[in-house]
Amino acid sequence: MNDYLPPPSLPALPQSGGELAIPHYDATGFAPLEQEESTLRHYWRILYKRRYLVLALTALGLAAGIFISMMTRPEYAGTVMVQVAREEAKVLNIEGVEQDGGGTRFDAEFYQTQYALLKSRSLSELVVRDLGLADNPLFLADFDETKVDQVRALPRAQRFAMATKAVNKNTMVTPIRLSSIINVTYNSPNPQMAATIANAIARHFVESNLTRRYEAAAYARQFLQTRLNQVRARLEESERKAVQYAQQQGLIKIRTGQGEAASEQSILANDLASLSDQLALARAQRAQAEAQYRAGTGGNIAAQSLGNVTLTDLRRERAELLGQLSKLESDFGPEYPTVVALRSQISELERQMAREEGRVSSSVTQDLGGRYRQALATERSIQARVDGLKSQLLGEQGRSIQFNIIQRDVDTNRALYDALLQRFKEVGIAGGIGTNNISIVDKALPPARPFKPNLPLNLAVGLILGLLLGAAAAVVLENMEDAALQPGDVHRKLGVPLLGVTPRQTGEVDVLATLREPKSPLAEAYFSILTSLQFSTPHGTPKSIMFTSAQAQEGKSTSSLALALSLVSVGARVLLIDADMRNPSIHKIFGKSLGAGLSNLLTGNGQLTDHMQDSSTPNLSILMAGQIPPNPAELLSAEAIVRLIDEAAKRFDHIVVDGPPVLGLADAPLLSRAVEATVLVVEAGRTPTTRARHAIERLFGVRTHVIGAVLTKFDLKTTGYGYGYGYGYEYQYGRTENREPALANKLGKLLSR
Repeated sequence: MNDYLPPPSLPALPQSGGELAIPHYDATGFAPLEQEESTLRHYWRILYKRRYLVLALTALGLAAGIFISMMTRPEYAGTVMVQVAREEAKVLNIEGVEQDGGGTRFDAEFYQTQYALLKSRSLSELVVRDLGLADNPLFLADFDETKVDQVRALPRAQRFAMATKAVNKNTMVTPIRLSSIINVTYNSPNPQMAATIANAIARHFVESNLTRRYEAAAYARQFLQTRLNQVRARLEESERKAVQYAQQQGLIKIRTGQGEAASEQSILANDLASLSDQLALARAQRAQAEAQYRAGTGGNIAAQSLGNVTLTDLRRERAELLGQLSKLESDFGPEYPTVVALRSQISELERQMAREEGRVSSSVTQDLGGRYRQALATERSIQARVDGLKSQLLGEQGRSIQFNIIQRDVDTNRALYDALLQRFKEVGIAGGIGTNNISIVDKALPPARPFKPNLPLNLAVGLILGLLLGAAAAVVLENMEDAALQPGDVHRKLGVPLLGVTPRQTGEVDVLATLREPKSPLAEAYFSILTSLQFSTPHGTPKSIMFTSAQAQEGKSTSSLALALSLVSVGARVLLIDADMRNPSIHKIFGKSLGAGLSNLLTGNGQLTDHMQDSSTPNLSILMAGQIPPNPAELLSAEAIVRLIDEAAKRFDHIVVDGPPVLGLADAPLLSRAVEATVLVVEAGRTPTTRARHAIERLFGVRTHVIGAVLTKFDLKTTGYGYGYGYGYEYQYGRTENREPALANKLGKLLSR
């Protein structure tokens, strides 16, 4: 009986990246070891699995590239190289009308403007007018002679618009990186026309740039002329007001200085400035005379005495007489007549000196006093005149306030007029020079071969697009299959261990004969699954085991039969029960009639031994499904199935039950209660993960002991799986010697415990 209690239910399944995010619990309640598949290997497996689709879409892409190349009309490209300098050549150091951005040489805004001008409608119209393209029906018909008559019948205005649109549409502007060079290309089915139109575009681009400069200069001159007239009128009016006001108020201004240092002052201000200088000088002279007068006869009289000639002569003569007197007196004595005479002369000289010094002292005193009084009078006179001019100047300044206001208006108008006049002259000179910052480097030549269609490029693009489309389609189809399970996905996505993988059988195969051949890949695979079942429970292979699947046609009947045959091959007595009473299949495999069987036993008709049938394989008995009942779930819900399994367990070593599918039916969950273990059979590459997961959840919901899953019909070649599943199947199948008896006996002993 089933004494294992698994988790009552699995948690909800949130979606994550297109796969089911499930908790990792196996049937024993232990977290399994997760072996993640690398992203590169995952996508390689998908591409290898869908390799024919990828190759087909790639071939389709190449075919499309060839078809497009064959159907595309040849196109020729005429390319002219134009240099657009950031600044034009400076012939004169005069600024033009157009504004200089002041940025770097490679100003993005400036060059984007030039690209837009090259694609402008006005430039295309100039080219159409110059080349007369509106009157060229072949050009308008895009060099399709069948449409020439139709185009010729259109109005000229419409033809002009068509030609302009064609020129603008087929013009391509390609700047050369990190340079001021621009390649202007025109595409046309006619090589001569491609070169002609490209050269015309470049030529008119240069001319239109000059025209814009001339027009800008002319507009600036006209604007400046108008402004000059206005400012001149205002200047004359303001000057007239200034003169009238000055006449009314008696204000007279004198201009002094030159250039920027020039200024205007009134006469009173000039007079006051001059008198102020004279007053300062008079004060200095008066102070000097006063100081001399205050000093008296001291130093001044001595100075005058030293400078008097008479006193100087008298002093010299006296000195000479004193010298003679001293000599004679020492030789002849004081009474000598000559000595006495000399003394008389000396005395007379001293009296004359005294009189002269007195005269000098009197003269000095009178002179200093007169000079002081004259200097004082001069200072007072000048001071009086200064005070009078100050009063007059203060009154004049009061009257000059309004005049200064008018004069400032005059100065402003004069400065504006001078600036406008200077700019007017500069614009006239700059506009007449005619410099241009755009020049043609290389003219377009008629191309020798078309640039389109480009067969290598089309093939490369077709190949790449085909590969990408094929890869995308493979991934989409893989995801649309709802993440079909692969060997590496079972443990991770379903949470149950993978017991084994069986290979896909191609063509019409006799399943029973193949399974009875011990060296066949299918028999080897199921023998490997039997080995895994030996270690699924603590006591070895479960006594009773049921094989079920999420949906029909997944290989559960084949798996049940294969396990039964594998158990028999190791010496066990096995009962194979076909419990799929809705769609039985075991009787077809053995070539027997349905007859009586399980349904009869469950309704109480007979005993187990009455309905068991013998197979052609020793130790293998079969219990067919019996007559198909109207409602098999009612039969399985009773306790009769439990008693039947218990009775069979007493007679056989193992009972293998081929159960019905899980989803949509209640049979499998009811039947799983009677067996010890349940194995879920999943078809590789067909069963979606969600469907298999729902089947697991439903079995766990009735507390079924799910010991693992078997992945059937696995095609190693088509899936591109590289894990080595099926390793050695072909090799073993090709060997002539039998499986080692020792290994079979040993496994049989283990299974019989």
